[in-house]
Amino acid sequence: MTIKEHTPFADLLQSNVPVPEWWTTRVGQVNAYIENEVSRGEVKVLATTPGGRPVYSVSYGQPEPALRGAANFNSALGARDPRAFLRREERSRPVLVVLGGVHGQEMENTAGTLSAVKLMETGRDLSGRERPELLAMLERLRLVLIPVANPDGRERVPYDGWVGLPTKEMTRIGQGTRSDGSPYGWPGCKAVHPMTGDVGGLGGYYDDAGVNLMHDEWPAPMSPVTAALLGLAREEGPDLLLNLHSHSARPTVLSTAYVPRAVEDEAARLAERAYGHFDAAGLEHGALPAAGLEHPGTEPPPAFNLTSALYHAGAALPVTFECPHGLADGVVPFGYEEILSIQHLLQRAAAEQLLAAR
Repeated sequence: MTIKEHTPFADLLQSNVPVPEWWTTRVGQVNAYIENEVSRGEVKVLATTPGGRPVYSVSYGQPEPALRGAANFNSALGARDPRAFLRREERSRPVLVVLGGVHGQEMENTAGTLSAVKLMETGRDLSGRERPELLAMLERLRLVLIPVANPDGRERVPYDGWVGLPTKEMTRIGQGTRSDGSPYGWPGCKAVHPMTGDVGGLGGYYDDAGVNLMHDEWPAPMSPVTAALLGLAREEGPDLLLNLHSHSARPTVLSTAYVPRAVEDEAARLAERAYGHFDAAGLEHGALPAAGLEHPGTEPPPAFNLTSALYHAGAALPVTFECPHGLADGVVPFGYEEILSIQHLLQRAAAEQLLAAR
């Protein structure tokens, strides 16, 4: 694996939980599958990172550009006519975008998104399991899958997965270190952006220019990947966009700030669907997303992050999902098979919600 010379991470730990052979999260592995094994899907390079790496998307189902209006999303709202942006209700297929690997150390989402690609291509997920019900629903959608949005950051992470490893190690590698080796930690790592200057190990959070895609400059993006993702939201106008992340706790659907209350309510309904599937599978989960976080009185105010920006670019329902890493000292232990199941159960809930609205 290529690791930038100025960001070494030495003294790696050994987990007592073996990584399954099917678990695929390295950039070279993912790109090789997309480049050599995808035949049903349409492969595109959305952007090239500051490190010179391609960001691939794989899409299934035909787009419907004839339904595009003459305005961008916010101008259409200014005209009090959302159809001036996109006549969503006329679509023959709802559009689902799944965005994985925004933070390089959160490779659980890369595995889950690539597994959806493999399911669409072969009828089996990464572990070799057939999921006929999920496959049948996904085939009724326009599906856009992005397994690794931040390959620069992923290349800097020397682990294949976090199951059985301590949170402290994930934080060291994920958020990076200062020149003296002390960890930046979360959320303090966000107090320096782009992450330049006092950097000993540049964490997987960032691209090679030190940009955290979740907190770019929205009027003038610093990262070409950010610009491409906002362009994708404008082009596709997805009915649902899953922005996938990971943390040390239970699988959780988060609130999206600075969106209308109706969008918050729809996100809560998605969480209810997903949590119902988690309950049926015996998987613990987090709480329902709270509404109204953009309202006056919140102190400090929430960030207008990538998920918020994607709504204002044209994604009807953008949702941030936090998957468990499976850390040894996490709130609840999760293994690789459970993590993959969480990813596919979330995809199932997303497809069900989109199809139920037809």
